[in-house]
Amino acid sequence: MPPVIAFIGKPDSGKTTLLEKLIPELRHRGYRIGTIKHHVHTFEMDKPGKDTWRHKQAGASTVALSSPTGLGIIRDVDEDLTLEELVGRYYGDIDLVITEGYKRLTLPKIEVFRSALHEEPLPGRDETWVAMVSDTAGAADLPCFPLDDVMGLADFLESRFIKPFPKQKTSLLVNGQPVQLNAFVESFLRQAITGMTCSLKGCQDPREIIITIRQGPPE
Repeated sequence: MPPVIAFIGKPDSGKTTLLEKLIPELRHRGYRIGTIKHHVHTFEMDKPGKDTWRHKQAGASTVALSSPTGLGIIRDVDEDLTLEELVGRYYGDIDLVITEGYKRLTLPKIEVFRSALHEEPLPGRDETWVAMVSDTAGAADLPCFPLDDVMGLADFLESRFIKPFPKQKTSLLVNGQPVQLNAFVESFLRQAITGMTCSLKGCQDPREIIITIRQGPPE
């Protein structure tokens, strides 16, 4: 899986505003960036009255809006998907995944703190905190970047989380969970599946291969 970093902070601390500046800087450096906004409340994204909303209200379990420039999918789930499943399923071609939220998970975290709005940072800081972005000096034992030092923050993410983790060419999900592949298994699967796929008509130059196998009777 690509590396994942969580940006956390109290409400209105400026996380989204910071990411609006950080993402273009990382994109300018040639990296593909994915984001996940974790929401603990009922899912709402589609607009009432729109065709896709009407499809969903009629009972469709999955609704997709497809265009030449983007794809949006709304799908029913029985429970909150794990971060590993989300990243494993949908972010395989991404160099760095940035989340807003998930502060209770054991992810590396960067806290955004504004002393003008809050008296103190989040309580319960532990070893998963890797940096601060703040208008104050911040914790002495952590790197602390000024709110406007987007390039410095991008340097930190690039050196610590992107370059040390080159993208793996083959990924495997079993029951929604990513499976770590060693070099031999990764190479074997990639070459075997690619070789068999290339022998099929019209599949001589596969750039991405997705295989889904579902066992057992249909639900």
